[in-house]
Amino acid sequence: MIGSASALDNQVRLNERTGRSVSARVGLFVAVAAIGGPAFAIGYGWTNWIVPYWLGIWLVGWLSNSLAMTEWTIADHELRRRRWLSPPGRNPRPVMELGPQVEIVHESWGRWRMKPSGFAIDVRPSQTSRLVGAMEHAGVQVTDWRGDWTRLHPLLNAIGVLAMCGGAIAVVAAAAFAPLRPENPIGLVAWLACVGALVVAMAVDFLPWKLNSHGADGGGPRWSAK
Repeated sequence: MIGSASALDNQVRLNERTGRSVSARVGLFVAVAAIGGPAFAIGYGWTNWIVPYWLGIWLVGWLSNSLAMTEWTIADHELRRRRWLSPPGRNPRPVMELGPQVEIVHESWGRWRMKPSGFAIDVRPSQTSRLVGAMEHAGVQVTDWRGDWTRLHPLLNAIGVLAMCGGAIAVVAAAAFAPLRPENPIGLVAWLACVGALVVAMAVDFLPWKLNSHGADGGGPRWSAK
């Protein structure tokens, strides 16, 4: 039963919201803001509005990302979650029972999908072994077909990951150093090229899922870890 006392044992937390992790995110915001502000000022000129404009955009993006981030807790046969921007002291909320009736599928680079509930669990690749171990301990069926695909196509996977990270950085850099003005077509072309690289990277990330979904009965990949 969800909420039982036994669920407090053997807890595994992913995307932990700790003092250290919160400080790291705040430090990242400060570092990027300190670098991006002068970059936008150089690209668009040193005006009174450019730095507050950049800081506002970055703050909205940072808060949106933090709001979407979820801390997941796996305690025996129970899955819990807590939003990163939830009030301090709020405990993770039970969302579903775990067991042989549940399957977790490695959908993309950092995303796992719970079936049949449909919950998406986003974790860093470094946390994959902890996630898999906790799910197996709870009796959940683990289908790591994406891991198999990555091992078969390491170069393509590395290109996709690098393109995604580099494309995200390049989009902001192009917008800062190559102002998007009608009199500056080179800046627009550079920005569009960076956006294109990011789109390609996202397509590569979901390529295995789309390819393996074709022909599957009822939809969904059928690859499994051996």
